[in-house]
Amino acid sequence: MADATKLRGPQNAGTFASWLSLIGRLGAGQVFIFAGLIKVADPAEVARSIQAFGVVENDSLISLAAYIIPWTEIIAGVLLVAGLFTRAAATVILLMLIGFVALILNAMNKGQELTCGCFGKIELFCSGPLGKCNLIQDGVFAALALMPLVLGGGRASADALGKAPADPYADYGEDEDEAFD
Repeated sequence: MADATKLRGPQNAGTFASWLSLIGRLGAGQVFIFAGLIKVADPAEVARSIQAFGVVENDSLISLAAYIIPWTEIIAGVLLVAGLFTRAAATVILLMLIGFVALILNAMNKGQELTCGCFGKIELFCSGPLGKCNLIQDGVFAALALMPLVLGGGRASADALGKAPADPYADYGEDEDEAFD
């Protein structure tokens, strides 16, 4: 019979890596859905948060970003939770986190006392001005998103539903002791 370590697909969804991927998908995905839903309700506040960083000066680009960022967070979060296009969704979330970290580091370097617009006016994990707490927070979110990026959709993912189950007898008879006559 096939070695259990060679099995792939949804029928082997109880593995440790599959559970890690599920935890990463649900953790990062739900946080980004929540953050996006809060921001989509108040694009003017998102625009003010973007403008406060002083990186983009064009009002049209700021307005556009105020609408695009929340919807990108929501869509990537939903896809990640569902496990559909898992690696692409995790990549989008990681790229957004890299951008957020770069903006935070830039603000800290300039000595700006900015508050986080991560979750709108809600101070979910970090309070006060942007700082080390926000960097740690984004690092945790990045670690969560990295799990499904590296491990794939894993347990209970829509990506796994489309894959054919592995054939447990694929290598049956390959050993000389198991050869058929």
